[in-house]
Amino acid sequence: MPQLLRVRPTKIELIRLRRRLKTAKRLHKVLKDRLIILSQELIDTVKEAADLRERIHKKLIQCLTRYIDAAASSTAAEIEEYATSRYEEASVVLGTRAVAGIRVPVAELERVERRIAAERFSAALIKAGACFDEIMEDVLRLGELEASIALMGKEVSRVKRRVNALENILIPRMEATIRYLRMKFEEREREDKMRLKKVKELLQKRAGSSEGG
Repeated sequence: MPQLLRVRPTKIELIRLRRRLKTAKRLHKVLKDRLIILSQELIDTVKEAADLRERIHKKLIQCLTRYIDAAASSTAAEIEEYATSRYEEASVVLGTRAVAGIRVPVAELERVERRIAAERFSAALIKAGACFDEIMEDVLRLGELEASIALMGKEVSRVKRRVNALENILIPRMEATIRYLRMKFEEREREDKMRLKKVKELLQKRAGSSEGG
């Protein structure tokens, strides 16, 4: 049997407890619906991250293959010059967006290209650079997803604890306490009726005795 709440055995407390139970059940439903939505979002995000990680892995192999081809037709100095001179500047802009009521990070890569003489570099090196450019976008997106998974997982755990506390502890205790108070009041009513009955019988006997005297 669930542990009873510590309340005074009065009808006012019973009314208050019924109201609290109604509020707790409504909150439980809201939190359970939120838990379902969050869990589904988390599952979808984990799947997307797994697919993206696999795509990055395949793309990385492709990029490394192109880099090997570029290294065969370019000197180390040419490769370094191409890698360091392609962009005027590069930065990552960070922000947030709402997913199922929580804020998750959003990152956007901003790059300002520098005009360079393409004929100075081999076609293999240019292809390798373009390949690594593409993979950077995916790596940034994977970072977003990984951070979102951590935040959503934390929120799922928090909401789940609250749902379990309401479902397995607070609501059962309230219901048990309400049943106990009802039984207590019913018992009092029976006792009051018995006392009234006895008082009535006693008064009737006294009245009969008085008339006989």
